[in-house]
Amino acid sequence: MPSMIVACLDDLIFTTKLSTTATAVGTTVTIARTLEELGGQLDSAAVGLVMVDLSAGRDDPLEAIALARAASPTVRIVAFGPHVEGDLMNAARQRGADTVLARSAFVRQLPDLLAISDS
Repeated sequence: MPSMIVACLDDLIFTTKLSTTATAVGTTVTIARTLEELGGQLDSAAVGLVMVDLSAGRDDPLEAIALARAASPTVRIVAFGPHVEGDLMNAARQRGADTVLARSAFVRQLPDLLAISDS
């Protein structure tokens, strides 16, 4: 059974890009705009992939990573953000992100990330 994909972000334009790409590869993504929404998704579903926008401003994205990791030691966590934020990207790895990408690399790899999310 395919795993659920949750994206923790609050950028409306990027949300549309993510949803469009997911539809193109035949999957869906649930958007969690807050830590509370992310926690609810992690509690209620078999989440296999969590994507965290390190540029999200509403809640601390590092807390989103920690929350996802605490909810499941096996969930795959992919964080992405500005390539110039090296300290933030390192902090994301320390909090438990499996993969940390510059936003441009994330966008390029997005179809592949979504297509293999259930493997």
